Amino acid sequence: MNVLTIVTRISLCGIALLLSACASSGASPLGMLTKGAPTTGASTKPASIAELTIDADGSRMPGLIYQSAGQGPHPTAIMLHGYPGNEKNLDLAQALRKAGWNTVFFNYRGAWGAEGEFSFIGAEQDVQTAINYLQHADNSARLRVNPSQISLVGHSMGGHMAIAGILDNPSIVCAVAHDGANMGARGKGLFNDKQSIKLWSDYSDTLFMLKGWSGKKAVAEISQHGSELDLDGRVASINQRPVHLIAADTDVIPIDQHIKPLHEALRNYSDKISYQLIDDDHSFSNSRDKLIDSTLRFLNKNCR
Repeated sequence: MNVLTIVTRISLCGIALLLSACASSGASPLGMLTKGAPTTGASTKPASIAELTIDADGSRMPGLIYQSAGQGPHPTAIMLHGYPGNEKNLDLAQALRKAGWNTVFFNYRGAWGAEGEFSFIGAEQDVQTAINYLQHADNSARLRVNPSQISLVGHSMGGHMAIAGILDNPSIVCAVAHDGANMGARGKGLFNDKQSIKLWSDYSDTLFMLKGWSGKKAVAEISQHGSELDLDGRVASINQRPVHLIAADTDVIPIDQHIKPLHEALRNYSDKISYQLIDDDHSFSNSRDKLIDSTLRFLNKNCR
């Protein structure tokens, strides 16, 4: 038996003991693996990651919190994914944590294994549920969250959710939208003509990761709730809070229909609205450092 074999067996035994301890205690293996991480500098609490289960009217939404090092409480950014949520911006989440922010990622009801059924209106409600979860005294203390310093960062449809989230909740400090859609723009959102209706309806039919969803349901919801979803008519509640809109130079989210009108509408009620155009695709695939830097600079300057 060589040294490598002995070391491997010892390592496997250690993992087995760890998993056995988890099973007997009911603890998360993820939490146990990070619990003993060494501290750095003067921090008495190491950076860590914890699983979250957020209850939304009886439906469980899975989430994660990337906890920043230190006693806290820390400013916290909630990351809001798009439609269906392929780009999760977890590189940004890690960068924010390194800069002293907690970051939270979760899936809306009906999305990616979350219980319940998906809808645009429901996703707006889920954002408020996640905010309330983090602001609950027990959760904010346990997770080292500053409940008065919560900001929202969203991509694509998540950009809509970030802006809707701040407009619907006066306790939110800031919002950032990465190539954000206005799901109710002009009362029609992305479903604004015959060609786009077919395009987005056909695409919606492929989104098996959104439970109970289809192109027919998407068209029906926009037809019924398009005006209610339109962000341009809801901006009065921004009340001088900072918002950063970052657009991508693509046709996925038409800038002239979705982003520029929202920018102008917000500026009527706040002088803390900023806009940036990045020449890249919808997910900023070639400009991740630029996107992260812009977001981080905005949040650190305005939101903590």
